[in-house]
Amino acid sequence: MNELIDYIKKSIPISNEVEERLEEIITEKKVMKGEMILSENSQKKEHIFVASGCLRSFYQTDNGKEHTLQFAIKNWWISDYTTLYTNEKSKLYIESLSHSKVLIIEKEKIEKLYKDYPQFESFQRKNFERRITTLQKRILNLLTLTALEKYNQFIHDYSMFEKVIPNYQIASYLGITPESLSRIRKEKAKK
Repeated sequence: MNELIDYIKKSIPISNEVEERLEEIITEKKVMKGEMILSENSQKKEHIFVASGCLRSFYQTDNGKEHTLQFAIKNWWISDYTTLYTNEKSKLYIESLSHSKVLIIEKEKIEKLYKDYPQFESFQRKNFERRITTLQKRILNLLTLTALEKYNQFIHDYSMFEKVIPNYQIASYLGITPESLSRIRKEKAKK
């Protein structure tokens, strides 16, 4: 719980009253490596804050191929945003890639918090703006960068977890094959 309070206090001052309210509406959960926090066809409407560890969201095709959309590390948010903001069931899975601690806030409860404490809604709006910007950059990178450039960007963004995340998941995130990723790593190691 303290991780989220500290994260918020870096951006806005919050009163003891808001801290107490957050403590009331947040569920802290420790998740094991490989544990699913969200599965396909769920209707959970939850914001998930990563207090420690590493999570990923991914889509799985009918033939079992995985497409990783996002990795989330300490102080990052993750969710199935389509489910969160529509009446559609989730199409994504959210998996813990390491032993992790997450803080979960149900959408209904956070919406009430926004009404009662508008400064918190402003704080979250700015978080969403950063997420949308990051998502747009990710899409543009997938469309325009070479496989090597995508990998270099990945290393920049997730350097502490590169050794933790399996190669096939990194390749899935980059939109390349595991074989291409192995070639890129070998070429980089030679330099």
